[in-house]
Amino acid sequence: MTSHLFRLELRLLARERAAWVLLGLFALALAYGISNGSRLAQRQSEVATAIAQDSEQFQTQLRNHLAQQSVDPKAIAGRGTAAVLPPAPLPLLAAGQSDLSPGHETVVLWKLAAPADTRSELENPSHLLAGRFDLAFVLVWLYPLFLLALVYDLMAGDREAGTLRLALAQGIAPWRWMARRALARALPMLTLAAFATLAAGFFGGSDGTGTRLALALAVVLAYGLFWVSLALAVNAVARSAASAATALGAAWVLLVLVAPTLLNVTVETLYPTPSRPELVAAGRKASGEAEKRGGELLNTFYRDHPELAPPGQQADFAAQHLTVQSEVGRAIEPVRQKFDAQLARQQTAVGRWRFLSPAIAAHEALTDLAGTGYWRHRAFREQVGGLRQAVSDFFTPRIHKRESITMADFDKLPRFEFREEPAGVWMGRVVTSLTGMLALAGALGAWAWRNLRPARLGLLST
Repeated sequence: MTSHLFRLELRLLARERAAWVLLGLFALALAYGISNGSRLAQRQSEVATAIAQDSEQFQTQLRNHLAQQSVDPKAIAGRGTAAVLPPAPLPLLAAGQSDLSPGHETVVLWKLAAPADTRSELENPSHLLAGRFDLAFVLVWLYPLFLLALVYDLMAGDREAGTLRLALAQGIAPWRWMARRALARALPMLTLAAFATLAAGFFGGSDGTGTRLALALAVVLAYGLFWVSLALAVNAVARSAASAATALGAAWVLLVLVAPTLLNVTVETLYPTPSRPELVAAGRKASGEAEKRGGELLNTFYRDHPELAPPGQQADFAAQHLTVQSEVGRAIEPVRQKFDAQLARQQTAVGRWRFLSPAIAAHEALTDLAGTGYWRHRAFREQVGGLRQAVSDFFTPRIHKRESITMADFDKLPRFEFREEPAGVWMGRVVTSLTGMLALAGALGAWAWRNLRPARLGLLST
């Protein structure tokens, strides 16, 4: 009986022209999202490849030159050391912060203290749920709308028309009847969403992303299950199709628009970041004061570090500039640290309260799986900071002591190699989001089942 009802509902759905229109529009949105993400990923890959090739070419030229003669360290330090974030594992799944935080940077010794090196973009709810029209945007924003358009009237219309008793006269339990209808009507949308997720992995994923792709598929299906469960819960109590549609539309607005915005405002209020102008102003002020005391700072530096003083020579402009830059860096470091710490607190708060909106939980998980989320970009920025320190540690003593770079120093030159976050860390965040969405869907389903018992529906004879 239940399988017969499932097949019957599928046949009825196939005869609805509106259903085909909705499926066609959703398929087009998914295809456009994947295409848009593909263009972004290709552009970023071309830039990263060009930077890597240029760096490799320079390394080859430098090696050949050092084989013949030594080189002034100022010449190498002035060219800079390239740091490139490797391509994301699943770039077509979500753009995330890849179009907000650059995935490459050139570390130049003379610009280590520039305030512009600090990145201010935070993947907060307003960034999560707005911006680039990628696959994640379609899955988080539009997927629930298309899904609810097919499942909003599972029982409310029959109750309104007075045909509910007739529909259930075949002896099937109300919850079984509505669950079969919900599955039949939601299945096409769930299938399209799953197929698009798999396509994003197959066409844009790198090697060894099977686990990420499987978890992404689970997240997409769990997110869809939440909205189907919500439709079941609303239909269990709604008295008309119009009231069910209104309630589900209001739920979409609340969970996808209002809750993320309120959470964003809350975390920014609780953990305000210093403004970019404040950081720039602090850098300019420190730079102006340090420039006036350039000679004094250099003499103090050589008194504290006599081993770096050039033997029998006066210090040049480069040595004085490095000393001034070091002083500027110390002056603005407290602002830098506060800025970065507040960003981390904001993101941690968003992660802690993401279940106020399953849309945030889903997007957090998708960007983590795609490799374009906040934490991977934060790891890149932190490792670039380590490269800055390595560049300073390598070149500064040699410039002060007027030592040339020789072939023996070639293998010691600072180079960047990105270290990925341990799999257990990002997987823990994703599994937590997945578990939370499944728990919410289960709670809604249990509540719907409780309200779909015959006694609750008034179907028992008196």
